Amino acid sequence: MLWMEITSENFGRALAQSGGLCLLPTGCIERHGPHLPLGTDQIMADAVAVRAAEVEPAVVFPSYYFGKIFTARHCAGTVALNRRLLLPLLEATVEEIARNGFDRILIVNGHGGNISMLRFFLRSLLEQPRDYVVYSTNYYELEDGPRQRWHNLRQSDFGGHADEMETSVMLYLRPELVRMEALSAPEDGQSRQRMSALPDLETSVSWYAEHPTHYAGDARAATAQKGEFLFNACVDRLVKQMRAIKADEVCPELQREFYDRAEHPADEPDAAP
Repeated sequence: MLWMEITSENFGRALAQSGGLCLLPTGCIERHGPHLPLGTDQIMADAVAVRAAEVEPAVVFPSYYFGKIFTARHCAGTVALNRRLLLPLLEATVEEIARNGFDRILIVNGHGGNISMLRFFLRSLLEQPRDYVVYSTNYYELEDGPRQRWHNLRQSDFGGHADEMETSVMLYLRPELVRMEALSAPEDGQSRQRMSALPDLETSVSWYAEHPTHYAGDARAATAQKGEFLFNACVDRLVKQMRAIKADEVCPELQREFYDRAEHPADEPDAAP
């Protein structure tokens, strides 16, 4: 069920059918090498969320492409909102989802750059009591079986961005947006090793130093058939997570317990639940 397509009169019915679960597909708008569209992360996250919600009922929130992507500000078309806006905007969004009746919100993340931001965001929700739980998943992380099969299928031995994996999924989902003829030389997808003199250190330009063209991998062997396998594997995993969330009574109870104890932290200084 797509939030944008539900009438106001039918919203209560959709909420009941969803079991109180809303999916928030999150990505970003950034360069994906010379051959994939700027919205690759968002297109894929949306598609996985929509397909999963067709299997296990949930309401899918509209595309949320306000991701953390300052590392691509030098590439045309990137949308990188001010860092002081990112977290408040996301918080306001989940608050509105909850205000409309959902007590379980699953952020379906499709952008690696969002991982650290989302981890901090989830912890920050403990700042004040809430009557809903927010979960997060990186939809593209495969289970053991599919991961091994992908290892056997793939022809490239490195990747991470606009690579064989992402390109295959886009060839399956939106082949008209993929320009395989525009692929640059294989060397363009390899690390530049420009920070090799700084082992185990990270700076704000670490990603830019290694992959300034936002291409990491070798997409030449990508196919729609591989993409179909990967897409279905991602959907299957997400469906399992959605069902686990609907059955979850542990996190809501722990959250209530935490808020209660945080209000009076000195009452039981030595208590260990």
